[in-house]
Amino acid sequence: MRVPLLRSARLLTVSALAAATALLGLAAPASAAPAAKDLPRHYLALGDSLAAGYQSLPGGGHVTGRGYAQDIARTLGARAAAAGRAFDFTDLGCPGETTGSMINGGCPYPHPYQSSQLTAAVAYLRAHHGDRTVVTLDIGANDVDGCLTGGTVDLPCALTGVGKVAKGLDTVLTQLKAAAGPHTRIIGMNLYDPFLAVWLTGPQGRTQAGLSVPLADLLNATIGLTDAGHGVPTADVGAAFSTNAFLPLVPFGGQQIPLNVARIMQWTNMARGDIHANDTGYQVIADTFLAKI
Repeated sequence: MRVPLLRSARLLTVSALAAATALLGLAAPASAAPAAKDLPRHYLALGDSLAAGYQSLPGGGHVTGRGYAQDIARTLGARAAAAGRAFDFTDLGCPGETTGSMINGGCPYPHPYQSSQLTAAVAYLRAHHGDRTVVTLDIGANDVDGCLTGGTVDLPCALTGVGKVAKGLDTVLTQLKAAAGPHTRIIGMNLYDPFLAVWLTGPQGRTQAGLSVPLADLLNATIGLTDAGHGVPTADVGAAFSTNAFLPLVPFGGQQIPLNVARIMQWTNMARGDIHANDTGYQVIADTFLAKI
């Protein structure tokens, strides 16, 4: 499965890059609330540090539990409360998680399960097999971490990482779908490109920022293809963050910069070197998911 997926991902990336300057996608508004009978009883968040709601703090340190999953849970909880229905939220996201550690265990951050995140998720879905459940999933960023260095893309590293995502995400979704009940809805997510922030460091940084976008496109195409192969919709966070939009130029910090760079600086903590979304960015991600729920 790995080779065909990579081939297709490359083809989609070429098409995406050809239209890069025309892509100005913004976050889609959340869809209208569903009928009371269709409201989810359970919400399960799966993934890495984004799912865990990881953020660095201005004075140092970090916090978890302040991210898109909590934003989604608040909206779904409010809908359930308005309809007089019960609702609960479980977040299994673990900072540092790769597709491999999600499957086999070994997440480097303290986590609420003894085995792997996938094993815990499968057990959860089996326990709630007959219930109306929503599952969100983000995974894959840590598989390609480190493939952009010295102003160039390490192509073997990138292709190896994307191959791991294709294979690992396929395994994750296969097991989740097998455990899911008839009223379970699984929604995946692609990724924004935090490395666009280096555009602000000068000519070499601008080159590096430009090189980061094809890698993001390839990864996002692979995630989308794998999700689609399992009948799972993908929340297009890459488009919501205008990842391909080097035009138009917009005002930021007394200068004109590309829209995609501005989005990263405004919606993540890259101003202090933290790739994670800030409160605004996490809400954008949540709204992109909610449009699919």
